Amino acid sequence: MFQASDSKYLSDNQWYMPYNELLSAVNWEIIGYSSEERPILHTTLGAGSRSICVWAGMHGNETTGVYMLLSLIDLYTRNKIDLNDFAIHIIPVINPDAYVRFTRRNGLSIDLNRDFRAFQTIESAKLIGWIKMKAPELCFNLHDQRSIFHVNNEPAYTSFLIPSSEETRSITPLRRTLMNRLGNALSSLNVPLNGIGRYSDEFYPTAIGDYLMAQGIPNVLFESGVSVDDFERKKARIFGLNVMVALLLATEEPSTVYDQLPQNKEGLLEWVFTGVLYARMRIDIALKRVYYVNGHAQGMYYMVDEIGDLASRPRMKETNGAAMALSAPLIIGQPITAVLGSMVFEDGLIVG
Repeated sequence: MFQASDSKYLSDNQWYMPYNELLSAVNWEIIGYSSEERPILHTTLGAGSRSICVWAGMHGNETTGVYMLLSLIDLYTRNKIDLNDFAIHIIPVINPDAYVRFTRRNGLSIDLNRDFRAFQTIESAKLIGWIKMKAPELCFNLHDQRSIFHVNNEPAYTSFLIPSSEETRSITPLRRTLMNRLGNALSSLNVPLNGIGRYSDEFYPTAIGDYLMAQGIPNVLFESGVSVDDFERKKARIFGLNVMVALLLATEEPSTVYDQLPQNKEGLLEWVFTGVLYARMRIDIALKRVYYVNGHAQGMYYMVDEIGDLASRPRMKETNGAAMALSAPLIIGQPITAVLGSMVFEDGLIVG
């Protein structure tokens, strides 16, 4: 298995690479332009007969897949990975207009992952044309999931989905084959699967994974998440890269590993202060990290996520706030300014 030390893109704390830096990071081919005329980048690793398509950056604020693909390219160019049988076709960011804004939607405010029926965006039309032209035996659809997702009350640092192809969500032969292949890939890594989840397979006819399955094009959804004290998602980068490589060689022999992955659930809180005195009442306060990109500036701040009785909600971190008191109002969805024990927050930043 590859480790963090094998590539700077696996170990670097950087979680966002400006698009102009990405342009120069690899000798890319430009295969088209976005609605705002930004180049859509592409490269191919290997010249084998087995075609694989991989893309990331469908939502501009989901960047872990970009680093997974940069690490794959880096390892290949340094002869640390053998892809002789494959031609791996890569688009690192299919939605560059959203990427430069660090937002979900493209320059027309359309969510690309809800445009795979009418094809009302240049980007989704380009992506589906590219996939069909490459005639892949397998596709990897790389996304990030929110920190609210958990399995067994711990962060889901990676979740997978073999999408449905129609509303009944039946396990077609194509889906079963992919479930087997992913299960065998996970088994081959020989690592604990704690923190690995499985998405519910409701059918979304305008989502790319469901559309491709309905077209008979096999694909696996990767959703990279956070782990405790790892909001740059480095653990997910490393695991996701290893799963991609394992999937290339995995067999389709029967496997129940995918089926046995726990379905991820919503509701995980990041940092909870319990029993804080606020307006003469004892309450719990949950904080959440928010990452932002504003032009050349990028950073993180803490936002008030929830207030009230949070005892039944799972959380990553808890601080006993019984000796703490707040006098300034707290506003959900806004950066926190407060003194919580030894922690001093000002406009969402820890200043003391």
